Amino acid sequence: MEWTRAAALDDVWEGVPFPVELRGTCLALYRLGDQVHAAGDLCPHEPGVRLSQGYVDGDTIECPMHQSCFNVRTGEVLTPPACTNIPVYPVKVEDGQVLVQL
Repeated sequence: MEWTRAAALDDVWEGVPFPVELRGTCLALYRLGDQVHAAGDLCPHEPGVRLSQGYVDGDTIECPMHQSCFNVRTGEVLTPPACTNIPVYPVKVEDGQVLVQL
């Protein structure tokens, strides 16, 4: 697994998902204070629906279609109808760049 540049840190804002596709993987970046997290951007309950188009509340993203909620730090599904977690990816910030390990 290697580190891939996903975005400039200044482009990732608190409370606003930042969708990105890296090497065929759809994910979204979430800035929570001084940390950035990367989680899968496709809802496991309704493939093709982008979670990054949903509502963010702290470390939770709500699917815009059926309102399933996921923790963006852990990927854990918090509310149905989804019953599958979303993937999360290691993130590091170097020289103002957000890097994700895929």
